[in-house]
Amino acid sequence: MLHSTTMTLPEAAQAETEQLRAEIHRMADMVSGVVRNTAIDAIAAAMTIAAGGAPTAPKDATQVAGELLSRATVMQTEIDRFLSIAAGRNAA
Repeated sequence: MLHSTTMTLPEAAQAETEQLRAEIHRMADMVSGVVRNTAIDAIAAAMTIAAGGAPTAPKDATQVAGELLSRATVMQTEIDRFLSIAAGRNAA
């Protein structure tokens, strides 16, 4: 009796599901790390600005906030791209 070594459709779907879960876990770990590092950067920047006591502190704080927002925007774009791929669509 011959046995086939090819995966059946349910086995292939299961393998794909496991790969997708692993990729989602990896993405979640990466996002968590970026969020953690961004928060640390924001706190350090805010403390430095506050400790300086310069008259330009509000303007400087606004600039730091803008830079952090830019980082968050890039990360959101990557998350959206990942979700698009995970849903089986082509990313833009």
